[in-house]
Amino acid sequence: MKFVKYLAWTIVALFVLIPSTLAVLVMTSTGSQFIIERSAQLADIDLEFDSLSGNLVGQLTLKNLKVAKSPWQASVESLTLEWQPSQLLDQALVFKKIETRSLLFEIATADNNSTSSEAITLPQLKLPITLMVNDFSAINSNLVLDNNRQQLPDIDGRLDWRGTKLNMKQLHLDYQQISTFIAGSITTRNDYPINLELRWQLSDPIDKSAIEGITGNTHVRGSIANIDAVTTFTVPPQTEQHTIHLQVKDTLSNSRSWLAEVAINQLSTSPLIPIILANDSPWYSWLNSSSLTLDATIDNQQVAIEEFLLSNIGANKGYVAFDGVLNNYLAFNESLSKVSLRGALNSSKLSLPHEAIGLQLDINELTGNVEGSLESFSHNLDINATYDNKLPAEVKFSGNGSASHFTVEHAQINSDAITADITSTVDWSSELAVSASIHSFSAQLEQLKELADYELRAQGNVIYKEQRLAAENLLIRWGENSINLNGAMTESSELNLSLDVPDLSTLSNNEYFSGDVKANLAITGTIDERIDIQVKDLVLNHPDFGNWTNTDQGLISVPVATPLATSVDSLCLTANTQRAPANLCFDTTANNSIQTTQITGQNLPLALLNRFRESDVAERIWGLANLNSSISYDTSTWSLVETEGALRSERTILFALDEEISTRFNYWQLDWQGNLDKLETSITAELEEDKGLVIGDLVASNIADGADLSGDIIIELRDLTVLQWALPDLRYENAHALAQINISGSTQAPSVTGSIELAAQEIGFAQSGLLLTNVRIAAFDTAEVDNGITLDGQAQSGQGWISIAGLLEPLKPELTLTIQGEEFRAIQIPTATVDISPNIKITLLNERIDVTGEVDIPYVRIDQPEIADMGVTTSTDVEVYQNGEPLRAQEAGLYPIYADVRVTLGDDVKVKGFGFEGDLAGSLRLTETPKRALTASGNISVNKGFYELYGQRLEIERGSFIYNGGPIDNPGLDLRVERSSENMLATEDVRVGAQVSGTLQEPDFRLYSTPAMPDSEVLSYLILGRGSGTATAGNENLQLQALILLGSKGTDFIGESLQDTFGFDEFGIDSTMNPNDTSFYIGKYLSPKLYVKYGVGLFEDTNTFLVRYLLSEKLIIETTASSEAQGGDIFYTIEK
Repeated sequence: MKFVKYLAWTIVALFVLIPSTLAVLVMTSTGSQFIIERSAQLADIDLEFDSLSGNLVGQLTLKNLKVAKSPWQASVESLTLEWQPSQLLDQALVFKKIETRSLLFEIATADNNSTSSEAITLPQLKLPITLMVNDFSAINSNLVLDNNRQQLPDIDGRLDWRGTKLNMKQLHLDYQQISTFIAGSITTRNDYPINLELRWQLSDPIDKSAIEGITGNTHVRGSIANIDAVTTFTVPPQTEQHTIHLQVKDTLSNSRSWLAEVAINQLSTSPLIPIILANDSPWYSWLNSSSLTLDATIDNQQVAIEEFLLSNIGANKGYVAFDGVLNNYLAFNESLSKVSLRGALNSSKLSLPHEAIGLQLDINELTGNVEGSLESFSHNLDINATYDNKLPAEVKFSGNGSASHFTVEHAQINSDAITADITSTVDWSSELAVSASIHSFSAQLEQLKELADYELRAQGNVIYKEQRLAAENLLIRWGENSINLNGAMTESSELNLSLDVPDLSTLSNNEYFSGDVKANLAITGTIDERIDIQVKDLVLNHPDFGNWTNTDQGLISVPVATPLATSVDSLCLTANTQRAPANLCFDTTANNSIQTTQITGQNLPLALLNRFRESDVAERIWGLANLNSSISYDTSTWSLVETEGALRSERTILFALDEEISTRFNYWQLDWQGNLDKLETSITAELEEDKGLVIGDLVASNIADGADLSGDIIIELRDLTVLQWALPDLRYENAHALAQINISGSTQAPSVTGSIELAAQEIGFAQSGLLLTNVRIAAFDTAEVDNGITLDGQAQSGQGWISIAGLLEPLKPELTLTIQGEEFRAIQIPTATVDISPNIKITLLNERIDVTGEVDIPYVRIDQPEIADMGVTTSTDVEVYQNGEPLRAQEAGLYPIYADVRVTLGDDVKVKGFGFEGDLAGSLRLTETPKRALTASGNISVNKGFYELYGQRLEIERGSFIYNGGPIDNPGLDLRVERSSENMLATEDVRVGAQVSGTLQEPDFRLYSTPAMPDSEVLSYLILGRGSGTATAGNENLQLQALILLGSKGTDFIGESLQDTFGFDEFGIDSTMNPNDTSFYIGKYLSPKLYVKYGVGLFEDTNTFLVRYLLSEKLIIETTASSEAQGGDIFYTIEK
């Protein structure tokens, strides 16, 4: 019975208890954890994790898992597994999901330097069951190999492994800027056959380029031992396809080989240009339309460029082509002689950008070759080009080179602008060394306007080696100017530089460049550290600034890395003036990184400031000033530490060249002290005889962040002559000015408060003749408006007065100004006197100026105005130059002006000039906008007047200038002039005159008479005062000339039409003292020296033909043939 009992318990244990126990273990989290930990112990693997959720039957998730077994270890933030155990019955291991987050796998190799000569043998893998992963995901994975960390691509996809075939159905890899989809299979037997298709996209592949992405497909086939990959790709938005074909053979052996074939098909270079050029570079637009074509083959023996073509370059669609071969390049470290190279370069139709090189240069043909080995090769380059208006130029280079040096044995340039013969060598075997021998060099500096008339010439030797510069008899000349370099620049030896410029004006058209300069300098140091320049001799002679020479051999030291920290030691200049010699000295001391430069000057002539005044301004300054200043700065950060100084003068005079008036200062002084945190300045000036005083101070704080301002200025003047420096036209009598100004705020938002008052018995302006009396002008704070200034002023002139009142807000800016007056004398000069009664309002608001109101002109006297004021303006194609620089039209004002003003002439307006004398009256409305010229509406009438024509006084019976809203310089005309009866013969009872209509620019004349008579008879009465029957021969001709003048508008119109149609050079009516000889003629220059003219008589049946030929500048032959006579003349001109 016991046996049966034990057997029963055994059956229960085998079929009930054990399965139940196993079920508990795998179907619970605790049991699953127990199985995982025991399995790790049995496998001798270190395993840790923070938490476990799920079970081994369904989904299992481990947090912060760490697994290690020498020589590797792995950690993962999260690992999730979900599988289907029931599939094991079908001999399949199926994972529904495998997911890792933040996987870090670390492994150390046994010997990084070990190499094996044995071929790699691939294991033959065949799974006994099918492995399927329906969802595999690995995010943020990293591999650490021998302490080198490498980020792995993010993976998402599906795969299955059946026997020896691994199928990747849809595998997605994301790595930095590339996204790839992989589909295909790998067979895990023999040499692992491969058949994979990759679709990929690369985003922002190249920094600074305009390429947004590259898309492509790669087909990988073959096996692990022999890989064949073909890639095709495009660069959007272009549609051209490019190909890379890569073949790698015997990868598992030590005799592996590879071959890459690259085919780029007309790839636009436009997206690549920003890598090396800025958008505003002229080279950018030059290359912007070019494209690249490349066919190249690379293997482990050679690099062969079958075609490199850069086409469509510049305006002429030029090209650059290259082909060549580099053989046995892997032997570079063994023997340079084994590495051979051959290349050919050619180019054509390259029109280089004018903006970049300063001239028009076209490379018609360029050829070059290189052949040899890296131990020794030969090279040559020939360029055939044209420049500036198709002038020819040839450049030829030839020489040899190696992997450590490059020599140009002959560099020849032949052109009208440059000729050169140079030999040079660049060697980099140890340190960079450059040497050049200039056998001959000459160039025309046409691109530099100031030096266009000079030839630059150079000859000598120059060497750069070991950060040092040396020259041997290097002479550079242009015109009479020269620079000579001789010696070697080291820390102990000198490179001597001699400069001689006899005429500084040849270097620049700037008016301040004049005089001559000579200098002898000794240069020591090294180019990579510090360059010291000793000023041995310096002589500068300037017609305005004086003659300056150095008194000591000063030293200028330039740190190459920080050139702004240049220091000057004992450099003093002295001006040899007639009265008191002027001195200006610079001296620098250093304390660690703090450098202090002291600048001192004695007897500095203030007359140098006159050089900056316009030549037609009479006001000048004279005096001497002393300067004592210093500036300290940190050379490591180039920040200001402290500055202080004083500029003082005890002898300063402001005077006018054309008058015996002047302003003398007892003294004036400007002081400053501080740094970028706080800078304090002050000024004090005192006029002689207690005529004025200026005291001011200003403090600027936090200058680097936008200075905060605080200061005051007090001014008291009883001598306004000082203002003539800014207002040269000003004259005054018994004037007094007071000002108290407070400055606050910041440089971005300053605030100016206080008051200014000016009072004078008389103030005159010489140019306009304006004389103001009892002048009162004031500007002061406006309490109710922040930062507002109230303007108020009154003055008298003539028998009238004027006043201004308004409000100015300069920080907005806004302005409201009212100008009123009555019979105010605005102009009083010998030829014109004008009184006005203005009532004008001027406003500045929203960045525009509006002028409105009325101006009455009660009194005007104009007597023969200046003829210069009536001159003809230049045409649009005329450009006026002064001192070699074009004079530009005055720029428009800061704000646009909108004007609407009514101008009314009073009852006492009289004008006399140019044969006219009369009284004017009327009213005009003047309007102006920024986009429209000044226009007028209204009329100006002649109440009473006379006009003198051909010595005859004609009465203006009616006269009006009519403005209908058109330009003010072209009014309509309505004039009627009539000969006065007292100027007619007593026996004549007639009235004659002329009616003028049309516009001022195109007038129309018509004669009238009572009783009616022909125009010729009317002209006789109008011009001569009697009928034609009593006219003399001379008077008949005068009458005819008047008729021609009267009809000139019609002949001009016909002549312009004939000239436009037939190309005549001359057309008109010709007359002599005999009226019967009047003729109509046309003329034409058949060549610059040959002129023909044909005329037809108007009153007689005659034809005239004239031929004139210019034999020389002084000798002319002329022949004339007509129906009446023939003749010839020889004219010889003598200039006295």
